[in-house]
Amino acid sequence: MKEFETQHFRMKISDEFIKEVLVKKNVSFSPENYKESISLSNSVCKPGTKFYVLLEGEEGAQVPAETRRLAASQEYSNHSSALALCSSNLLMAIAGNLFLKINKPKVPTRFFENRDEAIIWLKKLMANSQI
Repeated sequence: MKEFETQHFRMKISDEFIKEVLVKKNVSFSPENYKESISLSNSVCKPGTKFYVLLEGEEGAQVPAETRRLAASQEYSNHSSALALCSSNLLMAIAGNLFLKINKPKVPTRFFENRDEAIIWLKKLMANSQI
């Protein structure tokens, strides 16, 4: 497992290519932060590797509209096979579900209140893609 920490987020990449991104408390996860996470990922895996991503946020973390548009874009699908959004915060749940309906991500994407369920879903998708 590889681990990274920046001023804005913590990230872990497992040997199974599950990428866990935790946006730090009261941070707005900007497009630049998003691009930095991709750059860090590419530094430990060959470019073009697709990840199964779990995105979580600590209290007060935000993902602005510009970052949401980027995450839903075709460009994003070049770096990810699936995206699990996870939070027990009601406002984050509303924002996550709006992201799914408005931005319509190009990769399988779901919102979860339970982290373990999100990981199970990602692993299930991963197993199905290897059949």
